[in-house]
Amino acid sequence: MTDEPIVTELLLALLDGATFANALRRCGKPGRIRLPDEPHSRRLLVDAHLSGDSSTLEFHAEGRQPWLERVDAVAFSAFCPAADGRCRWLGIDLDADDHGEGGLINPGHAARTIAECADHTGLSSGLLVARSRRGKGRHVFLILPEPAPMADAVIGVAALAAAAFKVAASDVTECGAEHAFRCANEAIARPGDPGAVELLPRSTTKPTFGWALALPGASAYAAHGGGVIVDPFDDRPIHHQSIPRCGHEPWSQFLEEARATLSNRNAGEAPHQTKQLANYTDRLLRPIDRIDARTRAFLDGHTPEGTRNMSAFAASANLLGCGIDPREAEHLILAGATACGLPQREALNAFKSAVGALAQKQRRI
Repeated sequence: MTDEPIVTELLLALLDGATFANALRRCGKPGRIRLPDEPHSRRLLVDAHLSGDSSTLEFHAEGRQPWLERVDAVAFSAFCPAADGRCRWLGIDLDADDHGEGGLINPGHAARTIAECADHTGLSSGLLVARSRRGKGRHVFLILPEPAPMADAVIGVAALAAAAFKVAASDVTECGAEHAFRCANEAIARPGDPGAVELLPRSTTKPTFGWALALPGASAYAAHGGGVIVDPFDDRPIHHQSIPRCGHEPWSQFLEEARATLSNRNAGEAPHQTKQLANYTDRLLRPIDRIDARTRAFLDGHTPEGTRNMSAFAASANLLGCGIDPREAEHLILAGATACGLPQREALNAFKSAVGALAQKQRRI
C-alpha cells in the first residue's frame, strides 16, 4: 500500500466530525470554508490538498453571504474541537523564531521532548508530527481513540505539556542540555503562549468554530519545506503505514492520573509536578472564555481590511477587561494581527493605546 492513501485517510480522520475548516485564499490569507457533507466530495478535496490542485471552495465570513472562490491550490487547517464540541485530536503548535523573538529556537527539539513524554505514558502510537506550512515550526497532533469531551481534552493536553516542560527543565539541570522550549529572546516559553507553544483546545468553552491547526501534506506548502510529516524522535520525514491513534487503555489511564494529580493539588498536596499541571490547566480554563465574538474573530484572523486597527484596539481592551494577563494579551493580539495581515507595529500601538485608555479610566473611577 502506498503512503498517499494512508495520508488521505489520516487527513479525513483529522477532519472527522467537522462542518467547517480553514483554507488559504488566493490572496494567501486563511478563510473559513464549508466542507462537503458527502464523503466522496470531501475525499476529493483532501486529495486536492495533497496534490496541490486548484478548486472552487465555498467561503464563509462574519457579516457577509457565503461566496464561491477559486483557489490555485487547496490547503486546509482543521478545527479543534469538531462541530459537536468533542475533540478527535489534541494539538500543540510549536512556532519558530519566524513568528518573532518569542518563537522557539528549536521546535524539533520541543516536539521530540513531547514525544518522549507520550512514549513514557503509552500514547506515542497516536502521535503525528509535521512541519508547519513555513517549514520551521512543528505541529504535534495526538489522535484520540474516540471523541473526547473538551474537559478531558483540556486536561490531557495540559498534562502532556506539563510533563514535557518538566523533562525539558531536568535536561538542563541534569545534563546541561539546551531547554527544549527556549525562545529566540532567551526566555523560556510557557504552555499556551501564542507564537511559541499553543495548546489546542485552549479552554473548555468552544468558540464558534474552534481553534485551527494547519494539516500536513499540503502541496501548497512544499516550496518552503512545510507540511512534511516527520518522525517525532529524529525529525526525519516518515511514511506512516496506518493512521496513528493512541489506545483506549493508555489514554484512559493518562487521564485518570492527570485528574488524580489535580485532585492531590486541590487537597493540599502540591509537589512540583502537580503545581505545573494545575497551573497549566488553570491557564487553559482562563478568563479568555469570556471574551466576545468580535475579539475571537480578530484572534482567528477574520477581521476584514479597513477595520483591523480599530478591531485590534477593541480586542486588546476586551482581553484586558476580562482579566487576561497583559503579557499574554499582547501575545494574543500580535498573533491575531499576523493572522489577519495587520502589521505588528500597528497592532502593538493599538495594544498600548488600549492599556493607556484602561489605565486612564481606572484613575477616573
